[in-house]
Amino acid sequence: MNRSKALSFLLVLLLAALFASSCSHLPTTGGTGNGGNATVSFTLVADTPPANPSILSFKVTIVSIALTPTTGTALTLSPSSAIADLMRLQSDTAFLGVLANVPAGNYTVQISLSNPVITFLNNSPSTITANGVACLSGAACTASLTAAGVPTITSFTFTATSSGLQGIELDFNLNNAVSISGGTLSVNFNPTTPSPAVFTAFTLPRTNANLSATQIELIEDFTGVVSITGTTVTITSPVRGTLTATSSSSSFFDPSPNGLICPTPSTITCVVNGQIASVDAFLNSDGTLSLKEFEPLNATQQDFVEGTVYAVNNPTQFAIAVTDEVLAATGSLITGLNTGDLLTVNLGSQPFLVDTKGLVVPPASLALFQNLTDTSAIHLGQTVAVHPTTFAAANGTTIAAANVDTVTLRWSRFRANVVSASATTFNIDTLPSYFGISGAPQEVVQAFFTGGLGADGVTNLEGVANSTSGLTVAQPVGLRVLYLQNSGFTANPAFFAAKVRQP
Repeated sequence: MNRSKALSFLLVLLLAALFASSCSHLPTTGGTGNGGNATVSFTLVADTPPANPSILSFKVTIVSIALTPTTGTALTLSPSSAIADLMRLQSDTAFLGVLANVPAGNYTVQISLSNPVITFLNNSPSTITANGVACLSGAACTASLTAAGVPTITSFTFTATSSGLQGIELDFNLNNAVSISGGTLSVNFNPTTPSPAVFTAFTLPRTNANLSATQIELIEDFTGVVSITGTTVTITSPVRGTLTATSSSSSFFDPSPNGLICPTPSTITCVVNGQIASVDAFLNSDGTLSLKEFEPLNATQQDFVEGTVYAVNNPTQFAIAVTDEVLAATGSLITGLNTGDLLTVNLGSQPFLVDTKGLVVPPASLALFQNLTDTSAIHLGQTVAVHPTTFAAANGTTIAAANVDTVTLRWSRFRANVVSASATTFNIDTLPSYFGISGAPQEVVQAFFTGGLGADGVTNLEGVANSTSGLTVAQPVGLRVLYLQNSGFTANPAFFAAKVRQP
């Protein structure tokens, strides 16, 4: 895969903040302001993917974030590793880091990115050329692209207050950045129209964030390898870096998909070094993170590949676009596999698992995937995690392939349009075309609210209060769901929501 040159682009935010002229690194777990200065946290979300091409993954590496005052020296924050898949951020949020000790003043914010890679399904009747490579109609392709343009946010003003604990969220509009002209796919981070172009920004927490007074955002499904010290849990991902959160008596500990780790009820005593786990954490206004939910996925650190299904080839084979991974502690088979790569999956005979993360999914729906062993359970648009037992790297036009034993259904992330809504269900249409659902049928999404917002097994709402009855009809919504469907595509509902975000 070709890698493009590093690209830098300027996000102009009028931040009323001055800070000391020393340099610091971007903390992945936050910081605390002192001396009468503000603490400012930064997060990233994305929305509005283009209809064509149908994007499976849009990966960028965040190299650094620099704040430059009106006068003085810039402060540069450099994450050790921070790869953002913008398609995940249609429902989720990436934590970029924290600046502590920020006095009042005006700043520009510059984010340096490298290695932009788009993996897409060509859902047009014609060939699409990306980075000089032809992608035939109906094919899935991966391309490294050099993005043009310097994005500018001119309508956002931020005022830091003395000893303030504040946050800023950057919102990336995918449709405004990606275009096809004359059959050629390109990325432009500052197109002439529309305005605003690619980036907007707002202060945290957003309206109807459904958070407590000291919380400003929720970071969800951060997956990696566990280390624990006392009540502090650290998750390390080779893709997205490190997240550290402190647990409390209000933290939830869900059982693993196979039910063997952290069986209900559990406490932090079930958390063990070397596990693979998914965590949700509250970003507090002081830049620290508090553990909301811990879910072990595997007892030991092994090769773990997650991806979105874009092809089902036969009863024992399907293909995914890789969206996340963890490497075995030693002897990893997949060191050459990256986010955005395509992977052929060859099934073994081990029964499939479902990662419910505490949602009380009806047994009849779980049975559409759980304990099955062939692709009758696999559908386009699902997200699955697999454990490779053998691996063959990509070779020319032949994509990488793996024989796997464990297959676990995880979370599909996408954006759709709300058709109608009630207190616990809502109808959507205009799903991404990689789901392979022809026409514009309506699909039912089930939400869960027993126990109240914020409780274990309850759908997280963002931008809408209380329940899904508050969703605005005829407006888009970002979703993270379990997709459970039968071979006749008659399951109703087929989508079970862990997260619902309406901007």
